Amino acid sequence: MVKRVKVRDVISRRVQTVDPSMMLLTVASKMIEDSVDAFIVSPIEKDEPFGIITQKDIVDAFADEKDTGSLTVGEVATKPLFIVSPGMPILYAAKMFKKGRISHLAVFNGQEIVGIMSYADVLRALPELIGQIYSEFA
Repeated sequence: MVKRVKVRDVISRRVQTVDPSMMLLTVASKMIEDSVDAFIVSPIEKDEPFGIITQKDIVDAFADEKDTGSLTVGEVATKPLFIVSPGMPILYAAKMFKKGRISHLAVFNGQEIVGIMSYADVLRALPELIGQIYSEFA
């Protein structure tokens, strides 16, 4: 029987947050320096949603000919943040990527951020999943 691979099995537990008031280019440099492709954007007010800033968001702002030197993270970040639980099967998370047209999901266990999941995490799990499916039918 195929082991049901869960979000918890593939996520990056290295979650970094940034403040929405940070300058976009500062965050872009931090992405390169820290070798990450996304940061969770913390809410300013308690009732505001979390957001996310990705490499794609930054490149899109540049491609749209926006003044990236004067933009803040909050002006470019994607909100609201799409959230999954650690116990969710990755197939459902992959469907959220497709339906939401997003590349990252925040992983929350209750009120606590425990990880971040990207397309790359799903890709890394695919060989194992496909191998399990074939072995079940062999």
